[in-house]
Amino acid sequence: MKAGLVALSSILAPTVANVLVNTVAMALGTFVAASPRGAAKIWGSQRLAKLAPERRDSFVRLCRAFGILLCLAGLLLGADSIVFSN
Repeated sequence: MKAGLVALSSILAPTVANVLVNTVAMALGTFVAASPRGAAKIWGSQRLAKLAPERRDSFVRLCRAFGILLCLAGLLLGADSIVFSN
């Protein structure tokens, strides 16, 4: 019984850690994709302030694209760690 629990915990521990990290990545990506200007003000405030007004829009679009990619990567890697866990 104890050997079975040790084997199960050695399989589930990396899966749980992966799912936790991927959930954080998805939440962060969703925040950046939903509010790219707010995320740019938080993480790139100095860069955003230094940019010319016409370049700010492209910077915000790049932040939104990064958020979408981060959310999708978290989703796909989370599904991968759940479906293909050893």
